[in-house]
Amino acid sequence: MTDSRFVVNRRTVLAGVGSLPLAAALGRPAIAQGAAGDVPLGMVLPFSGATGAYGPAMKQAAELVVSKVNEAGGVLGGRKVKLFIEDSETSATASVAASKKLLEVNKVELVGGFWGSPEALAAKPIILAANKVQMLSCAANAVTEGDTKGLIYRLQAKSSQWGPAGAKVMQKIGAKKVTVLAQQNPFIVAMVEPFKAEMKKIGGEVLDVVMYNPDQASYRAEVEKAFGPEPDAVFVLPLLTDMVSIAKEIFRGGFTSKVVSLGTGADAEGKFLQAVGPEVAEGIYHLQPSPPIDSPSYAKFVKEMGAPEGTVFLFAGNAWDQICITVLAMEHAKTQEAAVWTKSVREVCNPPGEPVDDIVEALKMVRAGKKINFNGAGCTCDFDEKGDSLNRSFYVQLIKGGKNTPFGVVS
Repeated sequence: MTDSRFVVNRRTVLAGVGSLPLAAALGRPAIAQGAAGDVPLGMVLPFSGATGAYGPAMKQAAELVVSKVNEAGGVLGGRKVKLFIEDSETSATASVAASKKLLEVNKVELVGGFWGSPEALAAKPIILAANKVQMLSCAANAVTEGDTKGLIYRLQAKSSQWGPAGAKVMQKIGAKKVTVLAQQNPFIVAMVEPFKAEMKKIGGEVLDVVMYNPDQASYRAEVEKAFGPEPDAVFVLPLLTDMVSIAKEIFRGGFTSKVVSLGTGADAEGKFLQAVGPEVAEGIYHLQPSPPIDSPSYAKFVKEMGAPEGTVFLFAGNAWDQICITVLAMEHAKTQEAAVWTKSVREVCNPPGEPVDDIVEALKMVRAGKKINFNGAGCTCDFDEKGDSLNRSFYVQLIKGGKNTPFGVVS
């Protein structure tokens, strides 16, 4: 992706920005206290900082589904859903402050969003102490570990699932001797050991693991250490800002090892290609968890977002699903009290039950006492007992000729 405004097709990952109306892409969330009788829900989304590219599409999706629910009569006997959105600023500190505001001022029953793991982990104890539900689009394993009181649900693949997916990409490109170059943060650290285990399982070898801190002035020493021994490939585990610097160092050094990275660094809604240019980016593979792109539920979501058919939104569907799951669970439990409706999440999401992907129809079915199996836009919305998503796959792309081109899907 070199231009966030370009027209996309089935094989192009846009992740939201290019399809958004200008007002939605640039607008900031308006914050106001809900009217009496409203059902207040909150989200902490990134609109600034290193992950700021992801917030606008997630905001648009959440607001769209709230509008659909309210236009169809609301929930719990006609009450309107009131959505409050705060900027995470890609900062754990800002996310804690945002979560406190949502809980203490807006009195929300859900604090959702949370694209980033550091932000989610920092806010987790505050939300649990308030006995409210936290829904996530982040990956760090630790978010759903420990006593979560059954109040946390992750609509994303866990970090430990990203590692084996990366190893399967290595297998596909014929890389047997590899090195890991990884940022030191909870989201990424949890990928390393599962990656090593999967590489061993498929007959490969991890020669070294080179860790670095985010926001370093230079990554030259780490790049030279990882690429200098000339492994078949290097698994680079970054976020956008450090991947830009790392890619430039790889290019300057003339290293020839293949690069497999994460979409959070080597894509980031097209921002990576815009930052480094096609020559530096050429030949980099990257992967990210994928929505169910061949499902009817996903096709309907793309249409709702006003995007071209085949657009791939990587995270916006998670925000849509968080709202859907919340209102369905509330309707099933007949209450907005978080500690009660959280027990209904798997009742409306997991099989068995009649499959349904339309939120308005799903609400009607729940009110009629039918057992449903809700299928979302970002994932199947099936959860294990810890609140982690089941049945996730990863979409892999190769940067070629200045564009992200499809390479395949691994699971």
